[in-house]
Amino acid sequence: MAKGSLSKTLIGTAILQAFPGSFIDSDQKTIRIPTSVEGEPLEIKITMTCAKDVIGSGNGGQASSETVTKQASPQNTEMTDDEIKEVQELVKRLGL
Repeated sequence: MAKGSLSKTLIGTAILQAFPGSFIDSDQKTIRIPTSVEGEPLEIKITMTCAKDVIGSGNGGQASSETVTKQASPQNTEMTDDEIKEVQELVKRLGL
């Protein structure tokens, strides 16, 4: 299994849950999120790859003050129902 595969799967699942109608493209690397602008249908493409250079956590998980001033440390990788609703409401407010 390639490095980052599990992380990409977890993050991809969270994105798919947060944006109803989103789907994984046939390349299995790209998430497409359907939206529209002024009635014209569009798709936002998110391509997930594992970064070769890690910024901010090179010192045993400690952020470097030179690269990142603050780094959130996720406690839970799954979104709650409330978080999903908040993202959906934000998407509606932004017209996405």
